[in-house]
Amino acid sequence: MSLEQALQLARASRPQAEADFFEELRIPSVSTLPEHREDILYNCSWLADRFRSLGMETSIEDVVPAGHPVLKADWRGASNSAPTLTIYGHYDVQPPDPIEEWQSPPFVPTVRDGMVYARGSSDNKGNHIAALKAAEYALTTGGPPINLRFLLEGEEEISGQSLPRYIRNRASELATDYVLVWDGGFSADGRPELVTGLRGILYVELLASGPAVDLHSGMYGGNAPNPLNTLARILAELKGRDGRVTIPGFYDQVRPPSAEEMADWDLSAAYGEKVRELMGAAALEGEAGYSAAERGWARPTLDVNGFIGGFTGEGEKTVIAARGSAKVSMRLVPDQDPMRILDTLREYVDELTTPGVKVEVKLLGSAPPVLADAAHPGAAALSAAFESTFGLPAARLRTGGSIPVAIDFKEALGAPMMISGLAQPGAGAHSPNEHFSLDHFHRGTEALIRLMWSLGGSAGD
Repeated sequence: MSLEQALQLARASRPQAEADFFEELRIPSVSTLPEHREDILYNCSWLADRFRSLGMETSIEDVVPAGHPVLKADWRGASNSAPTLTIYGHYDVQPPDPIEEWQSPPFVPTVRDGMVYARGSSDNKGNHIAALKAAEYALTTGGPPINLRFLLEGEEEISGQSLPRYIRNRASELATDYVLVWDGGFSADGRPELVTGLRGILYVELLASGPAVDLHSGMYGGNAPNPLNTLARILAELKGRDGRVTIPGFYDQVRPPSAEEMADWDLSAAYGEKVRELMGAAALEGEAGYSAAERGWARPTLDVNGFIGGFTGEGEKTVIAARGSAKVSMRLVPDQDPMRILDTLREYVDELTTPGVKVEVKLLGSAPPVLADAAHPGAAALSAAFESTFGLPAARLRTGGSIPVAIDFKEALGAPMMISGLAQPGAGAHSPNEHFSLDHFHRGTEALIRLMWSLGGSAGD
């Protein structure tokens, strides 16, 4: 088993690694759309074939009816006393809409200026293909000094229950020494991250209904309840111009980060300017009195993600719509409880609606916030691997996103957890023109190889 041989093979195999990466990017594995069910299944099978070709014991299991399958791949070729590293990723992706804003087709990987543009490139296919390739090169050169397990799901983008249930039902069988939640990226200022906290999520849809049918706005306007007017007012009332969410009790359980945890955080206005530039926005908005880093990592949010209703086509149609809907997400921080906030939100919406309009608050998904310790040997090993490969140690930072299954890894397996990834700042996850740095892809593969040898207690042969 040679670390140097594995690294040399990784460098010599870069063209084939990119070809395999691009092949997966061509699979439109959109988990939220039923018409892509077969693409999800194909993507899972595609990955399973590659793990099997490496001699890994591989299984695909359906856990939840009508859910998407869980993929597990194991290599137990190191000694029984060697540690086991479990690597998590997901093969599902977000819808590519709006299609017209893509400079190249979202499922036709296109390289421009060292970046590959495609849906899922940064979230999460670039990460998990780099991990698969690291395993391939380690196994081809005799095997790493640790045991490996991959757990990949197809429901991360829809907060699905298949992998969480799988982990909790099989906790003893999935016992591991370290968990690498490999679904992140570098910070806005270009540093690799060791994530110490993930925000939770509460994702809902507001369904507003009024008259029995669409109405002529001239004949009935002035008397008719208007679901779109009411829905717009409710959405506006949920958040003030000062950036504060108005749901009663929303901030009651918020736990602020400690000064020790914030030691690596850049609280400067300069960091906020980097965030603004990455967004391409004219200015930052948010809660007064907090830095951009604090607002992005340690403060809760509420955002409207979509608003549908009435006539939106070309031309004119003066109609009062019978119904409308809006999708709203809240990112939550420790110790906020998604279900407690959901109950309060429903009561608040009932207060805000108008007499002729009924508004239902439908739960679409939720996950609690998660804190992760970054002061264990695995975290130190990953930070050192980043420093050896990228020239920068990993900064201990929170991130604003959510990884729903992280809480299940933490509670059911109890193993030290590292949360990190390779996506470069401004990768455009969930947005048109999502892209991933091929330099990060290749160097990230090498960093993972170094991590394997470091966890095995060897920096060389």
